[in-house]
Amino acid sequence: MKDPSLTLRELLRLNFAGSVEWITPEPEQDIPIQWVVLSVDDVGAGEILLSSGDKLSPGVVEQTWKQGGVAVICVGDYPHRGSQFPDEIHVVAVPGDDDLQEIYRTMLTILINQRAHFMERGVRIHSQLSQIAAEGDGLSSLARAIHDLSGRGVLVQDKRLGVLAEFPSSTLRAIWGDILTQLLEKDNLPKKLRDRKKAGKQATIKKQLLPGEIERIITPISVGGVARGYLSLVDMTGTLDSLDYLAAEQGALVCAVEMARAKAVREAEKRLKGSLLTALLQESIAPRDANLWVQSMGLDLDQAHVALRFAWDAPLSTPAPSMRRLETLVNGEVQNRECRVIVDTIDVEIVCIFELFPEPGRPSSAIKFAESIVERAKEEFPEIFVRCGIGVEASDISAWRISFQQAGQSLEMARRLRREQPLYYPDLSVYRLLMQLEHNPELSAFKSRVIGPLLSQEGGGELIHTLEVYFENNANLSQAAEVLFIHRNTLTYRLERVAEICGIDLHNPETRLATQLALRIHKMTASE
Repeated sequence: MKDPSLTLRELLRLNFAGSVEWITPEPEQDIPIQWVVLSVDDVGAGEILLSSGDKLSPGVVEQTWKQGGVAVICVGDYPHRGSQFPDEIHVVAVPGDDDLQEIYRTMLTILINQRAHFMERGVRIHSQLSQIAAEGDGLSSLARAIHDLSGRGVLVQDKRLGVLAEFPSSTLRAIWGDILTQLLEKDNLPKKLRDRKKAGKQATIKKQLLPGEIERIITPISVGGVARGYLSLVDMTGTLDSLDYLAAEQGALVCAVEMARAKAVREAEKRLKGSLLTALLQESIAPRDANLWVQSMGLDLDQAHVALRFAWDAPLSTPAPSMRRLETLVNGEVQNRECRVIVDTIDVEIVCIFELFPEPGRPSSAIKFAESIVERAKEEFPEIFVRCGIGVEASDISAWRISFQQAGQSLEMARRLRREQPLYYPDLSVYRLLMQLEHNPELSAFKSRVIGPLLSQEGGGELIHTLEVYFENNANLSQAAEVLFIHRNTLTYRLERVAEICGIDLHNPETRLATQLALRIHKMTASE
């Protein structure tokens, strides 16, 4: 069994009626033990070495510790008092000349009986939790059941420590919020559990002390040999016992089954929604069938929907993260906001059809949804951007394809303009027209006629930037100079240089309009 069946103090109390002497400082917390052995060569992790005083030496104690042993029980006088030992090993002397073999047999009997009891108890706990899982009420019901069995606060977290389910105990309810804040911090996850592959294979249960006289036992929830989440039982320091280890071990096993089942359901729904989205965008499904299909997924066709398209935009020197990671970011935000969204991967994009809340004007709920995804991606990958385009809302299912195409144009323009925030199709403004004419040779010729001399001029890049800032500030010299961190007279000189090089009159309204259009054409095509 992975849980401790007995503690050092309990074993000493059950075996020795008289007092025992602690050669090393008596531990403040109970030390869980796994087994007892007579030879130092047989010592394993969590085990006790039982030895007579005449055969015990500091070297033997040191070797016991190095092999993972937690304690040494010396029967008879210990001759090496005052020796220094690591804090993790405990030495106890039992006075008298009792038969070592008889003590050993008594200890084994206690351990075996205790383990048999725990095995039976573990089977009962597993059966109870499995029955609750079979009723299909999810992780929240399991957290409540684990609390009812143990009386402790219970927290179920995903692999990134997001809360999947929680149930505070009565003693912790007033400070549960503060406890959650601590346990959401990645630095507070025990180091041995941070490698999810190793943690998933070892299924270790760790006890951890927390600030505020709080402690928890935490175990990975392993699916397919990888930690997909973590289960914690939390209470005041010194109160967690062997029953809690059992509840944690069996609870993690049943939570793993529930998480695997939920994931399988999500994957099936995702494939179904992806198939629907592909059929709709390719117009390979009849409108009536599409309506029935959408309604069967729980979407409300009386509400408007809008298309969003996401893609990684990484520098050439930096490989982009996987599409799976981007999809996970999107699905995570769907769960956080509890919104209705169809999500699918199409080529190198994540495509969403987002059900809008009733709202006039701009689809602010979809825009905020997209902004959150972009921000989360930026936190995780500071050197890489997620570009996002958003189409116009579609009042019925037949218009989803149009919104999808608009989102694609917005995404492409967000990439070209290096736009960090999601780009909503109506905000493209004149770029919507320019994109339609992009491959017309007249567009390139127009740009060359207006600002071509600047593009071929040494230092022309600075003058182009000056023009852009000037027009972005509505031709206000003072504001533009402030943005450029230059004197107003310097800005005036640069504008005169532009007029001289290009042979244009920036005081002429038609020329100003033509210049602004040429600058937008240049900005739109600069990344090609």
